[in-house]
Amino acid sequence: MGVVDLFGGAITTTYPSNLTDASDLRQVPDTQEVYLSNDSDLSLILEVLQLVEEEGSGESLEAGIRYHFASLAHDNEALSHSIDSTSHPTTTSPDPLLQGPITLLGTQSISKFNKPASQADQVIVFLALWRIPEKKTDLVLTVNWPKIVFDEEGKARDQNEGVGRAKKAFEEAVRDLKVVDWGLFAG
Repeated sequence: MGVVDLFGGAITTTYPSNLTDASDLRQVPDTQEVYLSNDSDLSLILEVLQLVEEEGSGESLEAGIRYHFASLAHDNEALSHSIDSTSHPTTTSPDPLLQGPITLLGTQSISKFNKPASQADQVIVFLALWRIPEKKTDLVLTVNWPKIVFDEEGKARDQNEGVGRAKKAFEEAVRDLKVVDWGLFAG
């Protein structure tokens, strides 16, 4: 694990050392920092988003994280998605401008590369939400771990043993996230 500068150093956190910045491989939106594991299907994404207010999400971190999870499932074209749990970690931001985090553990069934629904990957999603009301901003950290994936021949590969590694990466990134430069946020 090592400290990584995100958004030009405006935010720092701890990520596993075996990750590659996806912007070195492909175009990534300015509102995202995407990191991919060099030796597994693990991915970590930090997004700076407009504070969501739909369906009461602006009033509650719980509603906000549920909204972001459903939005992610929609963007992933998930065939199904479910929330296993939400929690408020004992680690909270010492900065009064930053509310949260709240975390969520869920699963999404995602069919990639025109595979039939029966061969949809089962992806464990760890999600964290911090809110910056004064800047009308949500910070969303997503860690994805495909626990069951299907190869080109349609054979399932169980990767459940790696869930602990994904969970550890998520927990450390949540614990260590710090906003260094508030100028990153408009408003």
